[in-house]
Amino acid sequence: MTASAPAQLSQPSWTAALAELPDLELLWHEPLARCTTFRVGGPVTCLVRPRSRTALQTLHQWLRREQVPHFLLGAGSNLLVADEGWDGVAIQLTHCCNEIQLDPLANAAAHRRIHVGAGVKLARLLRFCMQQGLAGLEPLAGIPGTVGGSLVMNAGARSGCISDALDAITIVDGLGEQRILQKTQLTIGYRSMRLPEGSLILEAAFHMKPDAPRELRLRLRSIIQQRRQTQPLNWPSAGCVFKNPPGQAAGALIDRTGLKGRRCGDAQISTQHANWIINLGHATAQDILTLVRMAEERVFQEFGIHLEREIRVLTS
Repeated sequence: MTASAPAQLSQPSWTAALAELPDLELLWHEPLARCTTFRVGGPVTCLVRPRSRTALQTLHQWLRREQVPHFLLGAGSNLLVADEGWDGVAIQLTHCCNEIQLDPLANAAAHRRIHVGAGVKLARLLRFCMQQGLAGLEPLAGIPGTVGGSLVMNAGARSGCISDALDAITIVDGLGEQRILQKTQLTIGYRSMRLPEGSLILEAAFHMKPDAPRELRLRLRSIIQQRRQTQPLNWPSAGCVFKNPPGQAAGALIDRTGLKGRRCGDAQISTQHANWIINLGHATAQDILTLVRMAEERVFQEFGIHLEREIRVLTS
């Protein structure tokens, strides 16, 4: 069975009611292999793309009231979906939270403020910043995510993370109300950002520094070149599988166990970076999960360290 092979999902009782909600694009039994950077995963019962923020709020309230399993799907760059698929709703913000706006009231000589929808892809945001001469988000170069997903996991690299330039986020909370949270109201940590229970990010505001577009282009190119030298960017993957333990590098620990290059089916612990698992062509989610568990067990056996996953594993 290949990673994109169809699976049979049940027809939950809530599907008819979902179809009646307004202003939604509904994709039934959409294979999530098309929506994840691992390029594996079976179908979700429904992939929903709200066409407006009002439609998103209505959908969010309904999902919580009816207790329908759901999650927010960005670029799928830290997600491993089971081969058999998932009974629930995946929400994409492609239509309703996809704007980038410069704040006209900002002091252009000292800094600029931008408002970015949670559904905006990082690559598009960085192109915008380069064209406008706005510096501050360069550590995100080469990361295949969206703004919303990157905020939830406080994505970044050694040179910095997305929260460094953050001013505030706008959310829909668990009651369906829209709220603005300042950075000081958030609990931000390494690869984490604690949000109020049941909330969704709609947009974020960032403070940026003016810089020459040419200088920004050179810095972004240099960062991506460095990534290519140390990371297997040419293969489907989810980037780093594990968070770095305090004072340690997860990749180095996995390498020291001798697992670098280990394969299961068409999944492989990368020979270039042991904290990456890559899809060599026809890997299944189970192949990848087998290697994830193998790395966890071996690192604990040899070093007594519990590796914490950076990726989310979605199973029914």
